[in-house]
Amino acid sequence: MNTDRKSVASTVTNRCADHAATNPLTTRSAIAGRNRRGAVLGLLAVLLPVLAILSAFCINTAQMQLTRTELMVATDAAARAGGRALSETQEVSAAKTAAATTAAMNLVNGEPLQLRTDDAANEIEFGITTQPNGLNGRYVFQKIPTAQVASGNEVASAMRVLGRRDSGSLSGRVPLVIPGVLNASDFESTQDAVAMQVDRDISIVLDRSGSMSWITFDWPNGTSPWNNTVRNAAIDAGVMYYHWRYGYQYTYGNDSDSYQQWAWENYFNLGPAPQRPWDDLVAAVNAFLNVLDNTSQEEQVSVASYSSNSTLDTWLEKDFQVVRDTVDDLYVGGNTAIGKGMESGITALLASAARPYASKTMVVMTDGMHNSGIDPETVTTNLVGQYNLTIHTVTFGSGADQAKMKRVANKGGGKHYHASSGAELVAIFEEIANNLPTIITE
Repeated sequence: MNTDRKSVASTVTNRCADHAATNPLTTRSAIAGRNRRGAVLGLLAVLLPVLAILSAFCINTAQMQLTRTELMVATDAAARAGGRALSETQEVSAAKTAAATTAAMNLVNGEPLQLRTDDAANEIEFGITTQPNGLNGRYVFQKIPTAQVASGNEVASAMRVLGRRDSGSLSGRVPLVIPGVLNASDFESTQDAVAMQVDRDISIVLDRSGSMSWITFDWPNGTSPWNNTVRNAAIDAGVMYYHWRYGYQYTYGNDSDSYQQWAWENYFNLGPAPQRPWDDLVAAVNAFLNVLDNTSQEEQVSVASYSSNSTLDTWLEKDFQVVRDTVDDLYVGGNTAIGKGMESGITALLASAARPYASKTMVVMTDGMHNSGIDPETVTTNLVGQYNLTIHTVTFGSGADQAKMKRVANKGGGKHYHASSGAELVAIFEEIANNLPTIITE
């Protein structure tokens, strides 16, 4: 059996050899196949290093682009934060701190962006922007020496931030993911951004409901205006007189409120007497306009007011004395229709005097609870759905509905403020006046 198998194998081998001898094409094909395999291996030996270099180049290029994007985002954010701080505080140091802090919150190639705040570095600069080619032209930044701005000799309305990842920056150059490609081990990138304060058209919506005339006297222990010793002193001061039949009476032009204010200030010497909330509001509006008088931007202001109903009391005005006179002539009384007041206020911002390139702002003030007409939250939803508008809200005193007005401000993309005193109300209106919106122009 084994002999037979060997015989068969020998026969097959001989036949294959005979076939190869009688078929030279088969032999040449085998040789050509071996030659092709050798050529491919040689080509791969040449291409693989090239492909590796191209892959490394692509990876490094992607890293460079990502780094530039991250640097642009960080620089823009720093410029916005610094510009906002400058508008709110008008202080160079606060603007620099805000810019540097915000920059450090953003990563560039995995590291926080570090800004130098010293003037010599020129990484944070102040100035103004102009449009040399008219309203349709691009804005151009003009630097003002930082010392001049800090001293108050010059007013800056723009801020430029230079974000750097180069040999002169705090973070240095950016190392490549794959160093050595094209003899490069790192690279540098810079980005700058200018945050510019823009003009505003502002609608002030004021509460003139009945509660704005109520004065709250929180008499300290041991003081009371209702004893006869105080009343007799008021007679001597000409605030009261005594009628034989009706007792103590107020002289012409005085009433219970003015008598208590006199007693507060002049008899008990407790300092400035409490005022009507409306009087505090008038003072706050004056302070608001005083701040606007000193900004480098050109603002326009309108006034709407509400009680049971609402009125548009003045259209957008550049002459702020007109606004002051208008507020002085308003009177208080009635319910609190906040939503109606907002509807009157938007009318001025849509009129022909409104400027298409100006930022639109509405400031809604109340000391009470909405109790008449359309809800202010509904009005806010309608307004922001149709117009590019920012709505700030201000509540005053313990009777105001802070929760509702916070929701109005949140929906309106603005900020809610609360004042417990007349002095706080003035400070809030001044802050809003200084809170100029900014845009990135570079």
